Amino acid sequence: MSENNLIEKARLGEARFFLQFGGQGVPWFKELERYYENPDFAKFFETVFQALEEEKPRVEGSIGLPHGIDLEAWLKDKESIPSEAYLSYASVSLPLVQLTQLAHYHNLVSQGISQHDLLKWSLGASGHSQGIIGAAFVAIDSQAEVYYKNLAQFTKLQLYLGISAQKVYPYPEASSEELAESQALASASIPSPMVAVLGADHKTIANLVEEINKELAPEKQIYVGLYNSPSNRILSSHRSSLIAFAKKYQSKIAEKQFKFIYLMTSCPFHCPLLKDMSPIIAREIEHINFQLYAKELKLPVYSFYDGANYQDLEGNLADRMFRDLMLHTLHWDKAMKPVADNNAITHILDFGPGKTSQRLSAESLKEFEIEKPILALAKTSKELGI
Repeated sequence: MSENNLIEKARLGEARFFLQFGGQGVPWFKELERYYENPDFAKFFETVFQALEEEKPRVEGSIGLPHGIDLEAWLKDKESIPSEAYLSYASVSLPLVQLTQLAHYHNLVSQGISQHDLLKWSLGASGHSQGIIGAAFVAIDSQAEVYYKNLAQFTKLQLYLGISAQKVYPYPEASSEELAESQALASASIPSPMVAVLGADHKTIANLVEEINKELAPEKQIYVGLYNSPSNRILSSHRSSLIAFAKKYQSKIAEKQFKFIYLMTSCPFHCPLLKDMSPIIAREIEHINFQLYAKELKLPVYSFYDGANYQDLEGNLADRMFRDLMLHTLHWDKAMKPVADNNAITHILDFGPGKTSQRLSAESLKEFEIEKPILALAKTSKELGI
């Protein structure tokens, strides 16, 4: 390695990292499939295939997986890949978005950089929405068989988070009426339970949400589920409510040139509409015997909800991760504050998928009047020296 590359600088104590993981709503399949033929990933994929196979009798044919989840077949034969709509089902996207992120991580630690060293060179981690779970995975200094056992368990956890969420919100695809109504508003994207409203400030959009909620039934309320950056937030609700929002404020959206973009997802994450998940996911966590405790984390993992360090929490962290992902409001600036506050952190390593989380972090750090390089591991960076 060149002495100018980042890994060499880390070895010399001249670079320290913050590890971050993105969320849903971005394509991931092409990133994942490029690793499939790599012999270094043989056990990685075998572990995941087996984990999914073990749970098939319990999940296939459910509202969350009406057509199953046959990742091995999809990777072997492109003709078998389901539609984008099906790939965005929570029960599919949650485990496989995480798998794509962990494939980028596995790629990094398979090239002469040990997990132990990466943890030693890192000063914190977080994740955007579901990425908080991937952040917890890499914060464990697991070796050999323990690493693959954790890979299987974290895959199953995300699978059952998706299954449980879809049971509570059993509307994975838009109805013909919702499609027609959305198209009548000249929407270019298919309506989903989450929509990004870009432009203006948070207060302006929050006021619009408060105003329309007075007209909506209690069970149809709209929530600002994610505050991504000063001009980027995501609303969570039933599709019909989000369509009503678009209709009510159509002229204002056009006049102010707001962007109104539905996310590729099938559940309204980060809002009280999924509160009835609690007893369902508790049973599934017990079923797979998923256990993770603060003492196992060798790296601070910061919540995007309240900035809490998972290392300071009590009990099985599966419950807190569930609540952060499904129920709690996301404030990405709270995840970025440790980066802004710690001058020793020189770079953010972003495990994707894509570059959305990379962009959101850059925008958030700008509000702290700080700039730090954010390297997307979705594409091997020459700066890393690998």
